[in-house]
Amino acid sequence: MRLLALILGLSFTTLLCAQEVPAVTNDHSFDQGLKDAYDAFQHGKYLQTRDRLTVLAGEVDARVEKNKTLLGLLSYWRGVTANRLNEFTNAITFFEQAIGFDYRPKDIYYEYGQALYAADKLKPARVAFGESFKRGHKRGVTLYYLGFISQTLDDDKQAVTFYRAIEGLPVEEQEGTLQASKMQMGDMFLNRAEKRPDTIKVVETYVIPYYKEALEVDPDSNLSKEIQAKIAGLQQKYELVLYRMRNGRPTPVPPYFLRLAQDFTYDTNPVFAATETTNSEAKQGSIVSKSEAFGCYSFFYKNIMSFSPEVRGIFTRHLKREPEIYRNDNWVIAPALRTAYEHHLGKKQASLIGDVDYSYSNRDRDAEEKMKFNARVTTYTLGERVVGLLGVGETTVRLRHRNFESYNTTANSKTNGLGFEHILPRPGGQLYIFNVGYDQTRVDNEQFDTNTIFLRADVILPEWKWKLTPQFGFGLTLTDPINNDARGQEKTLNPSLRLSRPLGNGFRVSVHADYMENQSKDDANFAYKKTFYGTELEYVF
Repeated sequence: MRLLALILGLSFTTLLCAQEVPAVTNDHSFDQGLKDAYDAFQHGKYLQTRDRLTVLAGEVDARVEKNKTLLGLLSYWRGVTANRLNEFTNAITFFEQAIGFDYRPKDIYYEYGQALYAADKLKPARVAFGESFKRGHKRGVTLYYLGFISQTLDDDKQAVTFYRAIEGLPVEEQEGTLQASKMQMGDMFLNRAEKRPDTIKVVETYVIPYYKEALEVDPDSNLSKEIQAKIAGLQQKYELVLYRMRNGRPTPVPPYFLRLAQDFTYDTNPVFAATETTNSEAKQGSIVSKSEAFGCYSFFYKNIMSFSPEVRGIFTRHLKREPEIYRNDNWVIAPALRTAYEHHLGKKQASLIGDVDYSYSNRDRDAEEKMKFNARVTTYTLGERVVGLLGVGETTVRLRHRNFESYNTTANSKTNGLGFEHILPRPGGQLYIFNVGYDQTRVDNEQFDTNTIFLRADVILPEWKWKLTPQFGFGLTLTDPINNDARGQEKTLNPSLRLSRPLGNGFRVSVHADYMENQSKDDANFAYKKTFYGTELEYVF
């Protein structure tokens, strides 16, 4: 039974564990038999314990008055051993014998109640646990038994009384039962709510908040997963939260997402961005601190459309305080709006997506340790996302227009591009991500016009030993400077590696390493190599 498994997992009564069994008779052989039984019990050899106790009980003459205490001890001990062997019918008999001999240690009614409960004798079990509570033995677990048995007997009023009594116990006596008792009360309130005409209102107003209160007792417990499933099931059943759009696409639950991250990376060639007209190699490396915050929230129009505003903020500072290095210090604020119209493409799940991204950055561009306007970027995207278009996985095709405005007006540009992405999950737990794109960038200074093809593949592997999740990637960018033969056909290579590990409570730590090499005939202005590796701590709320 579920309750028995829970409670037995919480604790077992100890038997004669405080000290070695003393001599209780003048018979050395008998006393040695008791010690042998005790040693077997202590080592979990319950079958051996049972056999030894059976022999010892046969050697005691029940007609002799002075032997009643000894017979009571043996009966009690045999009852506890039978409990450990799941021989509950025998355990009941032995405990009743011990009580009949007036041998009543503090835990006997607790053990007796467990045996009765396991044998489905609920009313006698409740009486036994009531006696155990009066004796002050394992009061938290005993109250939970009393509450659950009353609940099983449809005596909800009495069950609530017992469950709520757990809240009044000192924390050390609750013994892990508080969360379980609150969950059971939530179950009872739900049972009542589903018999009312205003079920939805009662579930939303009373039942779910009570489950959430139970969850708050210990969000990381094994039981919390069951409570979360109950909450999610009720929200879906009564449509208190939109779980799927009309084409079956799942919605994010919860609808909000917040991420905070702090990264420290050693960069051998700190440059701000390749959107500058030149991108030559720096003379020295630096540790780079990057602080990032990201948040988004999803709104839904019925089950047809979603609107997800988001904002990202990044502050980057180079710890090497040389002018050619700290000129790359910057901050970026980047709001965006993502929309999706859910529909079917044939019989396949599809979404028409429309995004607007804006980015505004300041940079210490003059190496004065003073931030100044650097650039603003606006990007418009229109695309179609389809599940199963290529058999397995999710495929997205995007058209985008990008408008880049720099503090240096000759670097202003417009980009039109086409992108293709495919996310492929595999049965072994691997996740493959493929990206292919083509961009045409036209700069106010035509000398810097380019056509670019980029390709990238990433694979996220299942969790390894020590909860490590590895991610490998490789990117290739082919750039054609169409009005600058001196640069030639440029090629950028970018392999990467990341290992992540959860720390619990929403925290995750990662180590990462990247290599980037841009090959160009114009070595002085456009060719560079850089390696950057570091660690990141993130918190997801």
